[in-house]
Amino acid sequence: MKFRPLLIAAAALIAASAQAATVNFSGTIDAGPLTTETFFGSYDVDTSVLAGSGFESLSLTDFSLTFQLTSYALTAGATADYQDGVFLGLTYSYADAGKTLNMTSGSMDLTDAFLHYQTTGGIESSGGYRISAVPEPASLALVLAGLGTVGFVARRRQA
Repeated sequence: MKFRPLLIAAAALIAASAQAATVNFSGTIDAGPLTTETFFGSYDVDTSVLAGSGFESLSLTDFSLTFQLTSYALTAGATADYQDGVFLGLTYSYADAGKTLNMTSGSMDLTDAFLHYQTTGGIESSGGYRISAVPEPASLALVLAGLGTVGFVARRRQA
């Protein structure tokens, strides 16, 4: 069968793309004096180890956040949290002499997950966020290969 190597390659691409997921997030502060300020970022997590049962915290492999013209990077203990396979949100903490920034997972799902920001001067603000997955290059290549194969087979049948 001529397509067998292609099928094996496609299966390998699917397995590789399912392991690591890059996810974008963005949000708006809706409580406190910084209301309407926005924040955005992305993180990477290996979801192939999810069991889909009970509470699970997966360590992030990459993280970036931009808020108030400041960039935040991955810190120890940053996780993506799941309950029975449902994404609850991120757990992330940053602190320095002037401020603390925490991201907290929701209790039921992402709808009540939030970012909390506080300065040493007492300014406290918080807001929710939403996520959107970024297609991995391997996934895009797989889709294009699949479309090409379907086109090739359809053309071959017409001839």
